[in-house]
Amino acid sequence: MHASLFLTAIALIPFAVAAPRHPSFHSRRDGENTSAPAAPTCDLGNVQQPASVLAPPTGLQLVLVALGKGTQNYTCADPTAAPAAIGALAQLYNASCALAGNPSASTTSLGSIDESASIGEHFFVDNTTPDFDIFGLGNTQLKKVQDASAPKPDSDVKWLRLQAQAQGTTGGVKMIYRLNTVGGVAPATCAGQAAGDVITVDYEAQYWVYA
Repeated sequence: MHASLFLTAIALIPFAVAAPRHPSFHSRRDGENTSAPAAPTCDLGNVQQPASVLAPPTGLQLVLVALGKGTQNYTCADPTAAPAAIGALAQLYNASCALAGNPSASTTSLGSIDESASIGEHFFVDNTTPDFDIFGLGNTQLKKVQDASAPKPDSDVKWLRLQAQAQGTTGGVKMIYRLNTVGGVAPATCAGQAAGDVITVDYEAQYWVYA
């Protein structure tokens, strides 16, 4: 009996190793220290968004510009299919002062921001519901209400206007814009991938947060 169970367990090991590994959509662990890091605050009153076709945030106040660095995530139905988006996972860093001093700063120029001072996380609660958990601003679940092609659409994911939803939102954030994206576009096909495999593509973006 014991020998039979042992052989069965050994036989299952290759299947466990070969199973696709999906990215974690929320990397914070229970019990982890979530104290807010010290972060500079700067006057954003006169900072204007990069020009785009996205509707402006009428009547709202810009409270934060965050640099997001992470991955756009896709899954494959089979090797001939186009990758299907299943959300993103990114760490957020305070870029408010950098943008206050230079509103036209490119996303790549913000790479010098101290990456040990993450101010929160961006993840998805399901394949279509983005979530932002930001120190001092609470948790915000949103839905996409508008998108626009990036200036380099072949390599950079779309710019977005995201509207906060009552469910899952604990703070006063009303709108978040994803702007000045760099990277994140999926390959054209799932060639070389097995059914269920996950493709992660590095990206960076500016997240303009309004309340």
